[in-house]
Amino acid sequence: MPMTHYRRMTDPQAAAALEEFLAERPAALVRLRAELVAHGLDPDAVLDGSPASLTTLWRWIASRSTELRGDPAAGTPVVPRQQWPSWARHAVTSAKVPSPTMVVLADGLVSYLAVVLLTGAPNARWALGSPEDPDHYLHHHPVLTGNGHQFFVPALPMGGMLRLKRGEKSLHQTELYEHATTAIKDLNGAPALTGMPADPPVVVVAEPEGFDVGLRHDLVHHHAELVDRMAQDLAEQDGVAAARRASRDALLVDAPSWDAEQLQMWLDSWLRLRLPFHA
Repeated sequence: MPMTHYRRMTDPQAAAALEEFLAERPAALVRLRAELVAHGLDPDAVLDGSPASLTTLWRWIASRSTELRGDPAAGTPVVPRQQWPSWARHAVTSAKVPSPTMVVLADGLVSYLAVVLLTGAPNARWALGSPEDPDHYLHHHPVLTGNGHQFFVPALPMGGMLRLKRGEKSLHQTELYEHATTAIKDLNGAPALTGMPADPPVVVVAEPEGFDVGLRHDLVHHHAELVDRMAQDLAEQDGVAAARRASRDALLVDAPSWDAEQLQMWLDSWLRLRLPFHA
């Protein structure tokens, strides 16, 4: 399938991308288990399907951060984009992956997080995100749905792995556990915990005319003034020509010297300092 972002896919393309995503999950788990065995760990003990096991798995992944760091210079071998898992090809707009190890760990973590969520919320189902709302930031993404909630499972693993690659402070040890516990409660219909929500607050998509920044529904409905302030602050940054509301659910950012990763990191950091669930 062409490397089209999920939000720009037609309905048939999105349906095919969902099937591709699901078809990749078993092999990704097999590769993760083999990687654990190669490092002297028992995959059955580490991957027991519980939210708590995500803490053990992430601690092990984070301990290997030196293998994942760096942004390879031009000419240095990297994993070609066409060899990335489909969720990365269709959601990560700008990155260089330094080794197959990062692909194995990132894709394996995504698959295992899905296992944990489905173990805790067995009635959840895979579907296309917000199919009737092309302005929604999860439009046409492969999502787990239940009780009116939808979760793009790769979101938190993707952010954590990219931060490890850049040598930045990444997820705290229990963040995936808290994330999974909250998501399971939401999918099952129980009251959500006050902690890190399952979906990222903003998602950056590179467009020909700039960057399209999708906004999570709670930011739109409950933090409108905060979003306006964020746009104002962003517009004052070096290299940013303009940042404005393109629609209720999106910002349009003109920053010719920035890439999507840099913008995503700036927005995440800005919100982390201002929203309690990003503390």
